Amino acid sequence: MPALQLPVPLDLAATLLGGQSFCWNETAPGEFAGWIRGQPVTLSVRHSRLVWDNPLLPSSALEHYLSLDLPLDPLLFPAASRDPWLPQARQTHPGLRPLREDPWECLANFICSSLKQIVQIRQINERLRRAFGGPNRDFPSPAHLARAGEKGLRQCQLGYRAKHLAATAKILAKQPELLKIPDVWSTERAAQHLEDLPGVGPKISRCVLLYAYARWDAFPVDVWVTRLLRQLYFPKRRKPLRLQDWEDWSEQQFGSTRGLAQLALFHWYRTRPGARARR
Repeated sequence: MPALQLPVPLDLAATLLGGQSFCWNETAPGEFAGWIRGQPVTLSVRHSRLVWDNPLLPSSALEHYLSLDLPLDPLLFPAASRDPWLPQARQTHPGLRPLREDPWECLANFICSSLKQIVQIRQINERLRRAFGGPNRDFPSPAHLARAGEKGLRQCQLGYRAKHLAATAKILAKQPELLKIPDVWSTERAAQHLEDLPGVGPKISRCVLLYAYARWDAFPVDVWVTRLLRQLYFPKRRKPLRLQDWEDWSEQQFGSTRGLAQLALFHWYRTRPGARARR
């Protein structure tokens, strides 16, 4: 089987099952089956080597998807040197890597994520693949989901989310270029662009920008992130902070890599002893 020597620590469970992607399952201890670039693949780490079973995937695809080329600790050093919690998060989970997901699948996943736990979103991803992905269970394109419509998507147990996903799929089937976000756009402008799509709000837009577009300054704020920020950084504050407050504070606290800091803190806080593992 193909393999590559890992240049950095890699924790596949934390990286693949922690809420960045929803197409992965642990099929045996240490083995994870999912899809990369539309190709089914099983990954494992053996003796500091990443091993996979699909020779159609070059090592460059694995390196890019798992961000093995990204020097996380140097990038996070300026923020970690002044933050009381980030060093502990990184030391606890040194093998957590940011993913570079497919933009359409990532967007569809997070449209389906409202009030859902991670395991439930993975189940939705699997149902969509089984119902509309053909014999290879590819993730269905916007055109496929647009043809399925809200009624067809509800059969995959999406509930009210089916309406938003069907509407967004219909738009992107006609205008696929909307998913091409120019590098020169600021993350704020890119977020506003995504939020023009049905069912996409500030949290979803920033998740997609962080996990699919490598916008390392995108800072998603959900229930868990709000909880950890209030407990760790604002324990005495009673008045809720607005989205813009979190944006301003996170930029000042973590700088241009605030999304990477959020990823590390989110996983550490959610999986710490005594925490309830929900999204």
